[in-house]
Amino acid sequence: MPFDRPTLSEIASRILNDFKNRIEGASTFLRRSIIKVMSIVYAGAVHLLYEYQQWMFNQFFATTAETKYLEQLGSEYGIARNAGVKAAGAGTSTGTNGLIVPAGSEIQSSSGNIYTIDSESTVATGTVDLNFTAEAVGDDYNEPAGTSLTFVSPIAGISSTILVDSSGIINGSDKENDDDYRERILERKRQPPHGGAEFDYEVWAKEVSGVTRSWSIPLYNGIGTIGLAFVRDDDDDLIPSDAEVLEVYNYVISHTDAVTGKIVGIPVTAQPGFFMIPLEKLAVNFTIKITPNTSDVRASIESRLNDLMLEDGGPEQTIYLSRMYEAITSAVGEVASLIVSPAADVTASTNEVQILGDITFQDLT
Repeated sequence: MPFDRPTLSEIASRILNDFKNRIEGASTFLRRSIIKVMSIVYAGAVHLLYEYQQWMFNQFFATTAETKYLEQLGSEYGIARNAGVKAAGAGTSTGTNGLIVPAGSEIQSSSGNIYTIDSESTVATGTVDLNFTAEAVGDDYNEPAGTSLTFVSPIAGISSTILVDSSGIINGSDKENDDDYRERILERKRQPPHGGAEFDYEVWAKEVSGVTRSWSIPLYNGIGTIGLAFVRDDDDDLIPSDAEVLEVYNYVISHTDAVTGKIVGIPVTAQPGFFMIPLEKLAVNFTIKITPNTSDVRASIESRLNDLMLEDGGPEQTIYLSRMYEAITSAVGEVASLIVSPAADVTASTNEVQILGDITFQDLT
């Protein structure tokens, strides 16, 4: 039941009526009488107290709690907010044999991201291999293979350019936001752990920083097996790398609960039947006739369809044509529309996840 907060005028009226009941013979007061003025002044103070009570009421529930109190609620269930992770990578530079690149040397990308050399490295056969880590957490520090980095303070005898290797600068992720953290707390309240039930796998996967959605597939490789798939929607590529898949695999098997300090994970007997599902993207392309066919309406439709992919997409999940229409007709400014393609529901296979593909807009005449 929501907190019922009276309005300022309701409080003032109550106070004024209380004065009338307690002053013998009083039935009405002049508009500028001291009693009316006092009623309004007292009402203002009481209204603020009601506002504080309403705010306190909101902090009791995961659906409405603010950051500090949301974390307190999460701690009661042993759910800690996922910390951000610093991106890391490796690269190569050239220089004079024997020269040293000191640990802690700073390098930067053209976008201004700063990275720190992890350990001292020496030039040999004209090249030097460097490992480095971002100065701060966040997926903004991820960079593709082939990116050129430069030393913030050049080193004499060593090229100022470092070429990032084929793995790229990866694994950087932002600190978990309130909405994602809130959803995990609500999942825990609605579906308490069951010692290795299928949804336990999904919950554990999302406890790994950067994981935004996960799915468990019972009987993935026959009786007694289960498959787990996940994506990282906030990364440049939502499909996880091999290293990220391995990280989730190891975490689900066994990890230390960040709040309780206890070792948790899947039952030991379940490990031989536990598999990670390699995902591929299933692009859903659209041809849509709309009225009016304006840039604002097109942008709103694209945004709603992208949200639909995030809400309904996933391995063995179906995005229904009716839901596509629902998303399109909810777009701001849309008057009428017709989906030319796809002509039917779109169901992903066990190793696919739907993403928004190309959209072709046409005038609806």
